[in-house]
Amino acid sequence: MTTLLFIALATPDSTGGYRADFPDASDCGVEGRDLVELLLNARQSLAAHLKRMADAGEAWPSPTPIESIALKPGVIPLLVDVTVEDTPVRVNISLGERLVERLDAAAEAKGMTRSGFIAQAVRVALGERGPANDFDAATRRLQEELANLGRKINDSIGPESAFTRRMSELDQQVYEGVRKAADSVSAAMTRRREASKAAGAEPRD
Repeated sequence: MTTLLFIALATPDSTGGYRADFPDASDCGVEGRDLVELLLNARQSLAAHLKRMADAGEAWPSPTPIESIALKPGVIPLLVDVTVEDTPVRVNISLGERLVERLDAAAEAKGMTRSGFIAQAVRVALGERGPANDFDAATRRLQEELANLGRKINDSIGPESAFTRRMSELDQQVYEGVRKAADSVSAAMTRRREASKAAGAEPRD
């Protein structure tokens, strides 16, 4: 793995967010609601741009040093790091005409370039992880994240959680309050009836 550093030039936009462009990759502009999101989007866009160039057999641009960039007022320079598998190297190979035709047809069917298809075939031949394995790994990661989320929810509101215990205590407090109020009302009514009976039993003049 290799980490490359490219400069992105960010400017505020009319929506309150930011837009950034790469001096070394003119077709790699990105946007973000804030500088953090802008940097994340810039990394993803730059990585995809370099991959497309590698698949097309094109050499990557050399990062421009920041000291050689003349910054205009209001422009914010961002140092964008991107980790890549390896630097593309142009090689010359000779294949039979019919094989090249089959190669191009297979690459087109998968939406890949000739160079990208060959690179993927080499990875598979060397026993490296391919797209299917990457998909399986991503699926496992998603399942693990969902399981962790389920555990967190259970810890937060499950039968043994502090939230559930607190709600039980609150229910008990409400029940006790209602019971005491009912007892008070019942006692008051009893006293009133007794007072009424006592008043009715007094001799009249």
